[in-house]
Amino acid sequence: MTTAELTKYGLVPVARVHIAERKLEIFIIDQETVKLQRCIYAFLIGGKVVRIGSSKAPLEKRLRNYELHITHALKGEKSPTPADEKKLWGKLLPAGISGTIYARQGTEVTTPLGKFHAYMDEESLLIGKLFSDGDLPPDRILRNL
Repeated sequence: MTTAELTKYGLVPVARVHIAERKLEIFIIDQETVKLQRCIYAFLIGGKVVRIGSSKAPLEKRLRNYELHITHALKGEKSPTPADEKKLWGKLLPAGISGTIYARQGTEVTTPLGKFHAYMDEESLLIGKLFSDGDLPPDRILRNL
């Protein structure tokens, strides 16, 4: 999945991400989009999507949790981030490498029963597309765990 495909799906760059001194740092570049709730997002590093996720809460809160949890893991501190994921982050973002986080509001669908937000379904479809494109084998994609 490429930058062009992400923008085709309506995702826009919202933040930059890198690791410095065993700390994951996320720099917000789109203050409005990170306020969204019920949204989908993707981390693009080295021209490849490495994580697709969704957030019911404001995206900025989700991104700050990434910073906190992954930083704790990188420093060997207690963290909900699994050890194998910690290693992947270190490999994906070595010194001098950064990535971009893309996001957009999830789609609101109208049915005979009313309206609902399909952001979680969109997340699943994008993960399925990523697997079918062969960008990353299933054991290497970073997903919401």
